[in-house]
Amino acid sequence: MFRRLLTPRWVGLLAGLAVVVAACVLLGLWQLGVARDSGRRDTVAAAGTLERAPLQQVTRAHADFAADFSNRPVTVTGTYDGTRSLVVDDRRLDGRVGSWVVTPLLTEGGTVPVLRGFVDGTPTVAPEPPSGVVTVAGTLGPGESPRDGADLPAPQVRSVDLAALVNEWPGDLYNVVVLASGESEGAGAGTALVTPGLSRVPPPDVATPLNLRNAAYAIQWWVFGIFAIWMWWKMFRAEQQAQTAPAAPTEGVTT
Repeated sequence: MFRRLLTPRWVGLLAGLAVVVAACVLLGLWQLGVARDSGRRDTVAAAGTLERAPLQQVTRAHADFAADFSNRPVTVTGTYDGTRSLVVDDRRLDGRVGSWVVTPLLTEGGTVPVLRGFVDGTPTVAPEPPSGVVTVAGTLGPGESPRDGADLPAPQVRSVDLAALVNEWPGDLYNVVVLASGESEGAGAGTALVTPGLSRVPPPDVATPLNLRNAAYAIQWWVFGIFAIWMWWKMFRAEQQAQTAPAAPTEGVTT
């Protein structure tokens, strides 16, 4: 049966099928990439236009990180626990190599991880946060997965792993990271606070829902590829059956 595939005609058809299927797969992957990029831009842009709201109105401690939280503007008021600050190493900002400074903010609703900013290098001691009651304005981002590597001396860590921090920081932990864009004294619009050497970190590039139109185009290309395979197989089976069918007896012939 399959020896017919070695004939010049079917070798050529098989090569053509491979080209068509490969093209459909690649075009589908390209459209899927466009769908992801479009969805990312749309979602982040939409979240950034929302009115800034208190964190307690957006989420609560231990709640899941929703898809529309990314880049959501919030405010949160509490007191920093500088003794538990983290220095997250191996980070980049505008071509600079350094670390993030993450400090727990103790609030009435629980403990909030605040990414206060970026520092050059990998300091052995985290910059001191403001004392007293502080109001942080910023945007929401997700936690990170753990990164492999040798243990680092405290307060240095490799990632903002909320699953690990829930056992290390006091109180109920919020399942978000607030990327601070500003800090002020007190529970309202007080005096702006600035920490020398600390640069604010912009919202991260996060996963977002697909753009459905381009995702549909990707599926269409893959369906075309499957259809091409089906048509090739149908042609091959039809020819095989035609060549193996027994000849019908001839009526009315005498010898």
